[in-house]
Amino acid sequence: MQYKTMIKKLNKKTFQEAIKILDSELGKKRVRSSKFLYQKFKKYPEFFMGLFLDRELIGVITGFPREDYLLISELAIDSKFHKRGFGKKLVLEFEKEAKKKNYKKINVGAKDNEIKFYLALNYSPFLLIQFKEKTYKIKDFPYLDFQSIKQYDNIIALEIKIKEIDEIKLKRLRKKFPQANFQYIFTKIV
Repeated sequence: MQYKTMIKKLNKKTFQEAIKILDSELGKKRVRSSKFLYQKFKKYPEFFMGLFLDRELIGVITGFPREDYLLISELAIDSKFHKRGFGKKLVLEFEKEAKKKNYKKINVGAKDNEIKFYLALNYSPFLLIQFKEKTYKIKDFPYLDFQSIKQYDNIIALEIKIKEIDEIKLKRLRKKFPQANFQYIFTKIV
């Protein structure tokens, strides 16, 4: 069956519909609050897009600029429409908008089940490790290849170069350092 889809910028009304999709599809896994996203939407509306099937909003992608990159903040497709390439369409449109606005790099944090999706879209991974300053010390991670070390308030963020995705190693790290957050971040130069 052929679908007639269209990607459009969200407006105030469709933003509220988009939040319903994010709540429904991401639920408690959602990192950013609706209030936070609305503030970013008002400031960067060009990076809040919806995928419409005829007139029905079935998917959403949101993002905003960070220090030296553009962040894909949330991506969700209504579960009735999974596995049909709609997520890919949204990411590709987001990339086009990034190029138009002269952004050179896009980053996105991926849950473990999203890794293959971003690899298929030619995003390159690195491992992000975050922990409270007094929980661990950088020297607790001597065998990792640091790309950068940043500190925000009392949070240490380590960006680790990796050669490949290794879910077994990731599980071991999570077990060894249970008070740290480990996540693959994917980057693409656009």
